[in-house]
Amino acid sequence: MSKNLLRFFVIFLIFLIGSYFIHTKLIHFFSFKSDVFILDVSYVFNSIYAICLIITIFILRSKFKDQIGFIFLAGSFIKLGVFVAITKLSDIEVDKSVFLDFFIPYAISLILEVYYVSKILNESK
Repeated sequence: MSKNLLRFFVIFLIFLIGSYFIHTKLIHFFSFKSDVFILDVSYVFNSIYAICLIITIFILRSKFKDQIGFIFLAGSFIKLGVFVAITKLSDIEVDKSVFLDFFIPYAISLILEVYYVSKILNESK
């Protein structure tokens, strides 16, 4: 594995774990009604899926260097679909009150994914 890929994983996990603890502390501090199970599922799902997507893109970067952006977009679209499927199959109701419990880890992982994929695209030029 590349040194840059390992560095991405370390930074990604530090950011996601840090944001998880900040997120839970803010929920408890402001006494928001929140389902901890949805929060946990969301962070775990987003981290595992993001790592798998980045590994896939890293492996395919040389063979499909012109299609990396499309692979990333398709992976992001599939991520939303899989999360909705998991919540529906688990009878988890995602309503307005728990939207941020999904959106915050999704946004953090998406920002970090975009940053790393842009580095991959810049390296392939």
